[in-house]
Parts: sequence; C-alpha cells; structure tokens
Amino acid sequence: MFRNIIKNLTSVPMCLLVSFLFLLSSPAHAQMKGLRKGSLPNGLTYYIYNDGSASGDAQYYLYQNVGAIMENKDEMGLAHVLEHLAFNTTDHFPTGVMSFLRKNNLNDFEAFTGVDDTRYAIHNVPSTNDELNDKVLWILRDWCHGIKITPQDVEKERGIILEEWRHRAGVNRRLTDAIAPVVYNQSGYATHNVIGSIDFLQSFQQKQVKAFYDKWYRPNLQFIAVIGDVDLDKTEAKIQSIFKTLPNKLAPAVDAQVRNIPVNDKPLYLRFIDPENKSASFGLYQRYETPGNIQEEARIRQFIFTKFFNTLAPKRFAMLKNADKEKFIAADLSLSPLVRDYSQMAWDMVPYQGEAQAALQQLLAVRATLRDKGFTEAEFNAEKEAMYNGMKDVLEAKGLGTPDNALMLFRQNYLYGIPVKDFRSQISRNLETLVELEVSDINAWLKTLLDDKNLAFVTYSKSKEEMNITEDEFNTALKNASSNDDLAQAANVKPITNLIDYNLVPGKITSETTLKKLQSKVWKLSNGARVIYKYVPEAKGRFFFAGSSIGGKSVVPATELANYTAMRSLLMQSGVYNYNRNQLAQWLQGKDLNLSLSLEDYSDGIGGSAAVANADDFFGYLHLVLSKQNFSKAAFDKYIQRSVYLYDNRPLSGMEAVQDSIRQLLYPVSALNPRQDEKFFHSMQYDQLAEQFQKHLGDASGFTYCLMGDIPEAKAKELITRYIASLKGSGKPAVTSVTPLDFAASAPVIKHTFETETDGGMAEIEISYSNKQKLTDREQAALEVLRALLERRYFDVLREKEHLTYTIGVQSTYNSQPEASENLSIHLSTAAEHIDRVLTLVYQFIEDVKAGRISADDFKAAMVPLAVQEEDANAQPNTADPSLWMGLLNVYAETGEELSPSDSSSSEPVFKTLTEQDIAQVATKILTQAKQREIIVKPVVHEGKRTFK
Repeated sequence: MFRNIIKNLTSVPMCLLVSFLFLLSSPAHAQMKGLRKGSLPNGLTYYIYNDGSASGDAQYYLYQNVGAIMENKDEMGLAHVLEHLAFNTTDHFPTGVMSFLRKNNLNDFEAFTGVDDTRYAIHNVPSTNDELNDKVLWILRDWCHGIKITPQDVEKERGIILEEWRHRAGVNRRLTDAIAPVVYNQSGYATHNVIGSIDFLQSFQQKQVKAFYDKWYRPNLQFIAVIGDVDLDKTEAKIQSIFKTLPNKLAPAVDAQVRNIPVNDKPLYLRFIDPENKSASFGLYQRYETPGNIQEEARIRQFIFTKFFNTLAPKRFAMLKNADKEKFIAADLSLSPLVRDYSQMAWDMVPYQGEAQAALQQLLAVRATLRDKGFTEAEFNAEKEAMYNGMKDVLEAKGLGTPDNALMLFRQNYLYGIPVKDFRSQISRNLETLVELEVSDINAWLKTLLDDKNLAFVTYSKSKEEMNITEDEFNTALKNASSNDDLAQAANVKPITNLIDYNLVPGKITSETTLKKLQSKVWKLSNGARVIYKYVPEAKGRFFFAGSSIGGKSVVPATELANYTAMRSLLMQSGVYNYNRNQLAQWLQGKDLNLSLSLEDYSDGIGGSAAVANADDFFGYLHLVLSKQNFSKAAFDKYIQRSVYLYDNRPLSGMEAVQDSIRQLLYPVSALNPRQDEKFFHSMQYDQLAEQFQKHLGDASGFTYCLMGDIPEAKAKELITRYIASLKGSGKPAVTSVTPLDFAASAPVIKHTFETETDGGMAEIEISYSNKQKLTDREQAALEVLRALLERRYFDVLREKEHLTYTIGVQSTYNSQPEASENLSIHLSTAAEHIDRVLTLVYQFIEDVKAGRISADDFKAAMVPLAVQEEDANAQPNTADPSLWMGLLNVYAETGEELSPSDSSSSEPVFKTLTEQDIAQVATKILTQAKQREIIVKPVVHEGKRTFK
C-alpha cells in the first residue's frame, strides 16, 4: 500500500543532480580531480576519469562528432546505418561485436544517432578483468575506424532498420516530418530525420556506406572516454598503444553553414491535418541561437534563467485555471535545447470546443504579459530560495555526478574548449551567480527573449474544418496581444495569514508499543488511527510521512464508480477550507514541503516530506486537506465538459482506434468496468463528491501512518495529537470488502486479427498468458529468468538471425494480493508478410522451454545478470539511509512483520541456485491452462495497391 506513496520521498532528486552539473567554471580553477585528458598524433582525443566513487566497474564511450546533418541528399540515413553496423563484424571481432559482448555478459550497451552526433557506450565492465577491459578498448578502436561493412552485415541490418522504420511509423513521425520546415526554417535540419526514407533504406549500397564511413569516421572528429574504477596510468598507456593504430587521416572540414538556421523575421505558418490527430490544438514555437562557446557568466545566467522560466512561466496557466478563467483544456510551456547551438520555446494548447480564437488570444496575452511585466519579486524570490536549497542539497550528496554527466562535460570541452571542472566547484560557482541575481535581471532577459523573431505557428487537427485559425488571424492576434492583458490575469490573491484560524481540539495517544528491532514506536490514537514513528537523525533536518488504508477502486460498488472517478480526478483541484488554489500556491511559496494524495486500485493513501522547520505548516496543511477538501461546481462542470470533448474527439481510425477495440475485446464492458463515454461522464453527480471523499480519505480509523526523520519524539507527539488524532475517525477500523479488479474476458483463448491503415505495412503482435497460480519465492525468481530467457532468445532469432523485427519486449508480473496471479506477455512489430513466420518461432521457443530444451549458454546469459543484481541488493544495508527505514516501517505496517536492516539483507540468494529444470517447471505451471491471448494488428491491403516489402 505504501510503495507508491514513499517512492522518491527519501533521496535527493536525480533531476536536481543533473540540472546543476552542466555549468562550467572558468579556466582559473584547477582541472577536475581524477581526470586525465590527452590526444594522439592522429588527432584522437581521450578522457580517463576516476574520482574514487565508482567501485568495481568502468564505462566506455565513443563520441563521434558526425550525425545525420552531415549527410548529403544521396546519403540520408547512412549515419544511422553505421551505428547498426558497428555491432557486427569489425577488424578484431570477426564474429561480431554484439556477439562478443553478450557472450561475456556485457548486456548493458547502447548507441544513439542524432542529427548532430553519434554516441556509443558499453556499461558496467568489471574493472578487475584486465583482459576484458583491453578487449573493450579494442571495440572502441574498431568503432573509430575498423567496422568491416560486409555485404552480409549490410543486408542483415537493412532488414532490421526497415523494421525500425515501420516501428517508428505513425502519426507522430508524420507530424515531426511535416512541421520540421517551419520549426527549422527550411534549413538542413528540416530534411534530416536520422532514419531516412523508406526508398533509400531499400536501395542504398554497401559502397555508399563505406564511402560515408571512410570520409567521416576519422580521429579528428572523435573522442573516447573511460570512466570508473580504473587505473589512470595503465589505462592511458593502453589507449596510446591501441589507438595509435588508427589511420592518421583527417575528415573533411565542415562548412559552418551546415548547422546554420536562417532567421525568419515574420512568423512561419503551417496546418497539420491528419485523421489520427488526438485532439485539435495549436503550438507556437520560437527558436533561439544559444552558442555553446559564450562566456562563462553569460552561460551560467542563461542556464539559471531557463530554470526559472520553466518553473515559473507555466504557473501562469495554472493560475488562470485555478481562477476559472482558462480558455483551454490543457496548456504546456517549456524552453529547451533544439539542436546544437539552438534552443526552442514551445507553447502548446488544447482549447475548449469553440474557444480556439479565445484560447489563442489568451496564450498570446500571457506571453505579452511575461515580456512586458515579467515575474513578480515575490515569485522570483521564492523560486530563488528553492533553487538555492536544491543546489545546497546536491552539494551535500555523497555521490555527485554520474558517468553520463561526466561524458556531457567532456563533450562540451571537446566541442567548445570549455574547461572540465570539479562538479562541486561548478555548483558552487552557480550558487555565486544565483545569489547575486535580482528579479530585474530575469525580467530584462525575458524582454529580449520574447520578441517576434523566429516564430512558427502550427495548428493540429483531424480535418480542414477543425482548428481553422488562418495565418492572417494569427498575425492579427499576435499584433494585438498586449491589448488583451485581462485575459492573462487571474483574480487578485488574498494572502493566507493564519492557515488554521479556528479552534482545533487535539486528540490523544491512547497506547504506545515499542518495536525493538525497528527501534520505533507504535502509537494508537483516540480516533482509531495508528502511527509508526522512528527518529532518524541522519535525515538531517527533514522528515518523511506516509499513510495508507485498504480501499481504492477495489471497494467501490458499480453504482458509485462514476462519482468515485470524478472525485479522484478532482482531488486538490478546488482548494481546501476557505482557500482557493492560488491562495494555497502563494502560501506554499518558499516552504520546503510537498504533499500528495494517492487513490490506487487497492489502497487510499497520502504522503509527503518537509523540512523539520516547516513541520507545523506541513501537518496543518495535511489536516485541512483531509478534513476540509473542497469540490467546486465550476471545476466539476469543466471536468465533465473536458472529458466529453476528449471522448468525442478520440481517434476513429488508425492504431489508436484499434487499441480501443482491443481493450473492449480483452476487457469487456461490465458494471464494474464501464465504458467511459458520454453517458458515463453525464451520470456523475456533483453532490456526491464530498461523500466519496469521506469514504476513502475522511475516516482516519482505517489508516496506518508512518512518520520518520530528524524530528524528536516530543515534537512528533505534539504534531500527531494536534493534527492527526484530531481528524474524524470512528474509533476502530471498518471491515472493508475488497473486490479483485480482474476484468479480463472469461474465454480461455482469444485470437483475433484487426486491420487498419498503417505506414510501411507494419503489423503489431501481442501474445499473452495469464494464470492464477500461487508461486513460491523460488518460482517467482524462475519466472523472471524465464522472461529474460525468452527476450534474449527472441532477440537472437527474430531480430539478429531472421531480421523479422526491430524490437521485442517480454514482460512478466506476479501479484500475491489480493489473489495470486501472474502474466507473461510478448510484444513485437514486423512486416505483414512475416506474421506467420514470427508466430511459428515465438510459439516454438515457448514449447522448447516447457520441454526443458534450454541451452546452458542461454540459461546462463539470462540468469547471471539477475543473480548479480540480487547480490547487490543483499549487500550490507546503509543504516543511515532514511529510505531503508521507511521501507522497513512499510513492511511492518502492511504485514505486521518486524525486520531489522540486517534481517532485510540476510536472505539466501535464489537466482544462482536455479537450474534449467526450474525454468521449465515454472513455464509449465504458469502456461498450462492459462488464458491465452493472440492479438494481431495488420495493414489493410487495398485492391491493386502494392504493399511494402
């Protein structure tokens, strides 16, 4: 019950870590500790980095400063083709790089081709294996200039890339290709989509690939990086020895105009009309030149201002919605990288039906207000404090920076000559700039940012009649944007001076029990609730809170499902007590606290965390959320309108429409699984929302709460009795009847083929098995090995050998509550003419596994990575980690089992004791008499039309 609530509550968010690492310090500071950089006579650059934090493994990278933008009109797609060929035959790996990696249990490798560059990586190479590390360096060397590009490899990868093309086909790619000319103003970026055209992929020749490779894959456009637990001197010597064998030949100079995007003084305009568009909408896109080699202070300011903008600017739309003044169903705003040395501001909006013009005027009014008036001092200062605290938290984290973070720093050094600096020094430098900034600085930046250059306006619709905002209408609205200031303004916000302005009568702790292993207390409250408390000073000024009760959708009668759905969707949408959402947002500014409600399938919950200094605010807010939740009629009416609109505008053709038909086939409509259509939404009753809330979150007696952190017991008792024990409660937990949420069709076997319009003749195949067998811990482990075994086998045969697909996904799940159930599913895409062959191979290997026909190599390859993960998970726990204690408190709350940290890590390993027979037995157990589903979606074949082959 607590798992979804406590997730991510107890650690420094990785987004903060990543966000604050990419600003680089001035040349006056020392180079990053543990970094060795060098270059070879042939032009290759290398970076070796070991800061002492990694233990036992190393990461290997090749960065190639060539992407799709370098292709001429007769090469469109070859950069991506090379990325595929790199894992095949090379000078020193005649049986193929991928074959070598997988045989040596190096399963974590990747490659990515972009418009500007190409990156390769091999992760988690055991650093104690010198021979293996040498081999991986030879792989990097061959990638630099040792890929064989044999006729056999070219034809093999052609088939796989064609399947990838099919896999990517659909409305999203059509949209991206269609709007590229206005987003990139007819530059080279508008025509280079990485994968290329279907005609070219069918016809390119081996000699074309070799010519592209020989021209561009040269040392002067490459760097390698080795990051992790390695010896700098030994690794450098190996690199110098291995990579000196690369030919000393330069790639051609790159014309600066290749990556140039011309300025457009007037807005560009496009209508994208496609029957598979999900909703009628429009977007306003503005392009900015953001050179990577600008001065340090300007670079830091640009980064910090962007973070401010992406946090504060979207709140303007939220404030309009909170004030019931929005003309839109949804609105989104962001400023982010576009391509090398360019960024893009994207404003996207889905208007209410019939409000397209008004919504456009509102978007442009918000934009004009930001340009002319900027941010207020109050919102700037609140966000400045939050950003400052975030940077300080990152500085205090033990592990600072991931290998991928370091690679991006090396990339900036390689491309722009920006010095690579110590992570902590970089963040400290960012803090220095942040504290000096004033609201006038960012507002001046906004004024220059939000001009009318390099704009593109795009409408998205299913038909010509829908979302028909003409180019003249847009230009007129843009010209008059400043005169519509009232459309951008929410109502004045009355500040909250005293959150709880009435007499709150505290409850009591009626009993106390000590949990010796957990070194915790259990308090029974006068309202029937239970609180598990643990003091953890290692939380350093923070505390974490979670509460859960049996409930969720599983306890809702069919007659109440519509009202429950509405209540769940409208939680926290109308404020609490006498306060609207804008008042609460203003009150929360500058407070280090977060709180969320969670209504899941089988549980109702609440969770959050805060600084101990904000504990009274946190628990006061929590009390109001649970005791005085508001549901406004205006918000309810708009929710109904929005839901009906989205239902009426759902796709009626293409893959999205087929997915709806598949759901109805596999999960038939019933009283407990109603179709969410107009009738369903119109059956919702506003006057029932509060009652639904009370049933799920209004009775404290059914809840168990966990309070853990750096909050002394006396203070914790004071907060609990005042704010939690005072909540309404019947005094004893109610007996709750849980209904398993299994809406699957009862037929033992369902096999069905759907036909629809698809691009490139692509077909989708989904095969699944579901059963209700109770599995032991050992059998659950065997099920996970079975999943890995199938996925690996299908990859080897269907993709690598037969070239029938681009990607294969195999998933397995096991649930023990409220009843035992397991599911195994296989999903892939292929050409329509390959469907029968694919099905034969998929079922053949399932039967092989059930019969025990499993090779030792396949079994070991599937089992070993899972066994390694298990050993890592069972390592000595860090008792200073708050998330460990929250997890253990959760186990006790759900099961009554009291585990110490040592207990939680002392279980005997299971995976490495499994045998091939165990896998065969669990496959037989869960697949025999299981419900089987085989769903195929294939393209319609039109009379006289040649399908793609």
